[in-house]
Amino acid sequence: MFAPKSRTSDALSDMSSAIFNDEVMKAKLPSRVYARFKEALVTGAPTSEEDQKAIAEAIFKWARELGAVSFAHWFFPMRGGSGAYGSMCGACKFDTMIDLDWSSHEATKPFHACLPYERLFQGETDGSSFPNGGLRATHTAAAFTTWDRSSPCFVMDKVLRIPCAFVTHLGACIDDKTPLLRSNDAVNKQGLRLLKNIKIGTDAKAIHS
Repeated sequence: MFAPKSRTSDALSDMSSAIFNDEVMKAKLPSRVYARFKEALVTGAPTSEEDQKAIAEAIFKWARELGAVSFAHWFFPMRGGSGAYGSMCGACKFDTMIDLDWSSHEATKPFHACLPYERLFQGETDGSSFPNGGLRATHTAAAFTTWDRSSPCFVMDKVLRIPCAFVTHLGACIDDKTPLLRSNDAVNKQGLRLLKNIKIGTDAKAIHS
């Protein structure tokens, strides 16, 4: 009889080990940046450029420790006419963690490894095919991905995946996530208005549904 080998690692023991969740964020970010980021999730305020840089640098270092070499905006586009809902077939816009070193005085700028903060928070991709092809003219075919800050980034298969909303250049939603986020905003806004009028919980800053 042979004794079974002890299991040192499996899917359950490694669960949530590659997610930039609240615990990791609090440990990796300066306390003031962390506090402002959490406050922005409640108020909906934009993240300042200075804080974006600090967050991008922290996420880059953390993701590299986990072996990430690329990052991707991960979204769920509407796929009308294809027979597949966005939640059944997601999409990723991939980029490598490199950028030109703009501080160099050389005409041909060298590359260096980094996570550009502009591309962490927002990306651009083709939107002409969603929810089905031919709905927009070529000059209005661009669509934009924006990091849903309430959803943490995570690393899988050496790729930092960033959960995103997906909208057209005019702000029309063409994904499954944006309607949910906008519905949450509407419930929050009108819920706070109701509390104020019935004089209950008037100091509340947000309603979570």
